[in-house]
Amino acid sequence: MNDHQVSRNRGISFTVIGLLVVITLIVGGFVRQFVGPKQLDPNWLEAHGTYLFELPREFDPVVFTDKDRQTFTGDDFDGAWTLVFFGFTYCPDICPTTLAQLSQVFKQLKPASEALTAPRVVLVTVDPARDTPEHLKPYIEHFNPTFNALTGEFMDIHRFATQLNTPFRKVIDPDDPAQYTVDHSGNIALLNPYGDYAGFIKAPFDNDRLLRVIEAIRTLPH
Repeated sequence: MNDHQVSRNRGISFTVIGLLVVITLIVGGFVRQFVGPKQLDPNWLEAHGTYLFELPREFDPVVFTDKDRQTFTGDDFDGAWTLVFFGFTYCPDICPTTLAQLSQVFKQLKPASEALTAPRVVLVTVDPARDTPEHLKPYIEHFNPTFNALTGEFMDIHRFATQLNTPFRKVIDPDDPAQYTVDHSGNIALLNPYGDYAGFIKAPFDNDRLLRVIEAIRTLPH
């Protein structure tokens, strides 16, 4: 074999190797698209009023009491996506409207399966002085018996709400100082299956968009 043939064969070998590398990269990218970690398009999320952080945030340990007078800690958020809404039973508009929307959306969710864990809704009261477990239980179960509600010490709730970027404040009636209401954020905080603060859904809500978002985030790997 002369030098020209050797050079030509070597060139063909390099070309074949190069093509194999390109094909491998293309196939690898195609496979990763389906089996690799799933990511949701931030622009799609924003169009649906939802924001997920690049890095989920841990929060200080919490100890609350749920609607059944059971102790509820941060560990109880583990295992599934949780939608946390801060509100109170005396709320005249935002709270019942939001909980009614969530109830309607949850009736349309795909059933839980090995691949799809059932998400959860938790109401955290911003009015613990009036919202005892006995008061919270019939209120929250009116919307959906699977929804939970939490109460506790005011400062613990305030600290938790602050860490989840959902401020609230008591507003005294100037005509009757014994009466008050509570101004609070209408956003829904999203806790991932590790119990970390992963993002939020911005109020006001649309049922169709809420449904799409909840169905999408519950498919994220964990």
